[in-house]
Amino acid sequence: MKERINLQLVEGRLVLLSLIECDNLRIPKRFLKFVIDTGSADSYLGDKDVRILQISVKDRESKGEVDVGGSRFKQVSLPKIKMYLLKEVNSKHDYIELQVSLSALKTTKSSKKKIQMAQALPSILGMDFLKEQKMSLHVFPAEDLAYLEY
Repeated sequence: MKERINLQLVEGRLVLLSLIECDNLRIPKRFLKFVIDTGSADSYLGDKDVRILQISVKDRESKGEVDVGGSRFKQVSLPKIKMYLLKEVNSKHDYIELQVSLSALKTTKSSKKKIQMAQALPSILGMDFLKEQKMSLHVFPAEDLAYLEY
């Protein structure tokens, strides 16, 4: 049986509210919003969320640089992160647990204005997330309805 995970439509963006944790990064269970972006090949924790979660990226392997939202970032490797998503089952609520591959985005800019721009970018789940988790995306904007199918 296929499971549905509801998404929110916020200012034209598809937003997924999830609960994440990672022992290796010392991240206790914490709610985090991700934007589903089918135009992005990869999934990222945004610079702002990296700072909020206090993830040290200094000594981690860099996968090079990437342009996101008009800014340039270092793409930093992270261990797998546990993600819990609320599923809808006959109006009962239950969770599914996933192991998710994310990179941290660390701004390469030093000017205050550029750092503020970088911190405005959300965390993103790209096409790699949908493929890796074997999910399909369903969007019905006229009905204000969007969900992932698992």
